[in-house]
Amino acid sequence: MTIKTKVIIIDDEPNIRRSIKTCLTIEGYSVAGFAEPDSALKSMLNTLYDIAIIDIRLGEQSGIALFERMKEEKIDIPVIFISGNASLDEAAQTHKIGAYDFIEKPFNAEKLIVTLRNCIEFNHLSTKVKSFEASQDNGKILGEHEIIKMLRRDISKVALSDAAVLISGESGTGKELIAESIHAQSTRSKKPIVKVNCSAIPENLIESALFGHVKGAFTGADQHKKGYFEIAEDGTLFLDEIADMPLSAQSSLLRVLESKEIQKVGSDEITKVNVRLLTASHKNLKKMVDSGEFRQDLYYRINVIPLTSPSLRERKSDIQLLVNHFFNVISKRLGLVQKQIDPKCYTVLSEYHWYGNVRELVNTVERMLIMGPDIITLADLPNEVFIKENSEDTESEKQTLKEYRHHMERKFIVEKLKLYNGNITKVAQILAIDRTSLHKKINQYNIQRNSEQFNNK
Repeated sequence: MTIKTKVIIIDDEPNIRRSIKTCLTIEGYSVAGFAEPDSALKSMLNTLYDIAIIDIRLGEQSGIALFERMKEEKIDIPVIFISGNASLDEAAQTHKIGAYDFIEKPFNAEKLIVTLRNCIEFNHLSTKVKSFEASQDNGKILGEHEIIKMLRRDISKVALSDAAVLISGESGTGKELIAESIHAQSTRSKKPIVKVNCSAIPENLIESALFGHVKGAFTGADQHKKGYFEIAEDGTLFLDEIADMPLSAQSSLLRVLESKEIQKVGSDEITKVNVRLLTASHKNLKKMVDSGEFRQDLYYRINVIPLTSPSLRERKSDIQLLVNHFFNVISKRLGLVQKQIDPKCYTVLSEYHWYGNVRELVNTVERMLIMGPDIITLADLPNEVFIKENSEDTESEKQTLKEYRHHMERKFIVEKLKLYNGNITKVAQILAIDRTSLHKKINQYNIQRNSEQFNNK
């Protein structure tokens, strides 16, 4: 039996309550209506509702005040505010305090149903994000795509052994997170994981960095120094970008892996080491072996178990989940008020190529959170995400340019409307078009006046 979504409506106008209840009941929702806040709050404390629809003005009382009381009582359900006479400040406040959306009266049934469906989807996604964060690798390796599920299963298996692992994948896909996850699930988890970027170490210093040196071993060596192998003793050593390790150092590394012994630069003393080695590269090491740029014997030594970190393009169905996750994490880290994102943005973000993978996605989300308004709309997305991958089809290339042009036109109109407080006549004059044409473009680009925060004048 299908469980109906339970909706509670709090509005002091009987006709509004009745019409909303009728509309939602026809759509299959279970609906309860209340005229005043106290009885509605009592009902919410005794009944598990999924969504609340609250009028901002409840006679002499405030719907916003009711929402604050709901928070105090730990009633954690999404809220959609409605009003026919709320001020712009009140409408903006609803988003700042964490409401899902605000709908201005009068509204048609279709608008309400679409908003409700989007709210349900958003709430469902938020629940999944919280579940992932609580149970999967401390929230680091997120995703529901089968390729990510398989990777998590492989990590769990690999972690049980001490075998060397080579993690391949494009830059920005999270190879370091995979290494951290392997270490965290291994028997060495209570010992350190030492992460080294081989491309960042000068060629003449890499052996000293890995194996250490004694005082006087070379100019500037004024004291004894431990290398990364010693620092990682009984733990894990992660060598990122191993393809950039010079051939001379590759030979020394191979010897250490075979003997489990290191010799510090400038010393005759041999030291036993107990370290698990994980390596990673965004380059094709097999091709580098074939061209003589990477030692074949070392390649086979580090590639006992190969893992691949998938690109974001291979799991685009995870983008919506990841965006919501990073919205939560970055907002908390930067101390920002929680913002919301128009569901239409997910479609655009999912179609972008994401050359920089998850790292680029994180940077994009952070930019939107810092620079964007309380509700992120299509106009607030970076321009580059509207540029699709080139296609061999000429018509596809034309379509890409058309979409980009439309995006820029929409953004320009929104900026002017905000600049002139939504004065249609003034903006039409600035754009050198008539009011009718401007209204058509506003409808064409789905510019929401309540979310863009300007009046229709």
